[in-house]
Amino acid sequence: MTTLAIHGGTAVRAEAWPAWPHYGSDVQEAIARVGMSGKFHPMFGNETKTFEAAFAAYHGMPEAVAFSHGTTALMAALAAAGIGCGDEVMVPAYTYAASAGAVVEQNAVPIFVDSEPKSQGLDPEDLRRKITPATKAIMVVHVNGYPCDMDAVMAIAAEHGLMVIEDCSHAHGARYKGKLVGTIGHFGAFSIQHKKNLAAGTGGVTLTRDVAAAEQMRKIRNYEWHDIGHNWQINEFSSAIATVELGHLDEKNAIRRANAKKLIELLGEVPGITPLPGLPDTEPVYYNVILQYDAEAVGIPRELFVKAMAAEGIPINMFYQPLQRWPIFAKADFYGKGCPFQCPMREGGPVEYGSVSTPVAGAICRSVNLEIKVQPPCGEGEMKQIADAIRKILAARQELTSKLLKN
Repeated sequence: MTTLAIHGGTAVRAEAWPAWPHYGSDVQEAIARVGMSGKFHPMFGNETKTFEAAFAAYHGMPEAVAFSHGTTALMAALAAAGIGCGDEVMVPAYTYAASAGAVVEQNAVPIFVDSEPKSQGLDPEDLRRKITPATKAIMVVHVNGYPCDMDAVMAIAAEHGLMVIEDCSHAHGARYKGKLVGTIGHFGAFSIQHKKNLAAGTGGVTLTRDVAAAEQMRKIRNYEWHDIGHNWQINEFSSAIATVELGHLDEKNAIRRANAKKLIELLGEVPGITPLPGLPDTEPVYYNVILQYDAEAVGIPRELFVKAMAAEGIPINMFYQPLQRWPIFAKADFYGKGCPFQCPMREGGPVEYGSVSTPVAGAICRSVNLEIKVQPPCGEGEMKQIADAIRKILAARQELTSKLLKN
């Protein structure tokens, strides 16, 4: 039997995992162009205007407004949607803290909704159960690049007169029933931070069909004489990079899809490890490929399996937990005075997250998901190494677990 790397054997992959983002000379030329211009702020240059126009055109939308970060893009969308004191916004429990944090920054209260198992996006049935008279908006997240059930969400939103904000920070170029994500709800907000599929170092951008809302968001991102504003401007370097990378987005997403397909093909039938199916008639873009782990069937605790994979040279970064369990939400007190969770303008009284149950999201975070990076410049070789590492560990499961018990 081959000795596992975690026990001193030779790793399946010795070199570092391919780095992301992966830029070409056209990005270097764009950076040099902005540097030579001396115009780094969008008030003085044209790179941000160019990026906004290109991003809107790519999505077939009339308006795109760029921001300093994906979080400020979400905050501006919420503000333009009229979300404020006393309002509740439905947010998936399985997502990054920034999605719900943007709600709190608007003095509104996030209400956490469980996941549905095929896309791991927001569960429409749990959403429907948790709507109250204070609910004013739904924030969906196309987590890991798998589009969620937008037909159901939009139908519920129409029934209750709710705004829908799509958080597409993992899903640039993903499609739901032929439609690009970010074009289905009232607003579509994207991060273009360096880890994302469209990677520009830092920044964010929001799509909308509402011209008045777009104008309001442009005012929000600047300091104003007559209205509250902010310093939420993107820089010209990030805009220039984003414009170039937008031209490569479909090509790089195609590589991600090809890698995902090859990995699933190479892995084949493995008891206890199955790929997340996604919803029918969707085209994920695999910010991560999700393999679902059944520790009982595999015979190895997930935490130990992840450590063994890392020793074999395959990184799996696991840090999610349901948002109501994050300390910043569990204490329901961002600013030391209980607001907005105990806001007197809020119907229904103070929020108490300790009793919030999201069992599917809890299992996803606690024991189910393996998040696998398949970004360019990964290719068939890396996919084979992932499959080989999994099979190597499974073949040595008795050795792995017996040493765990001895320790």
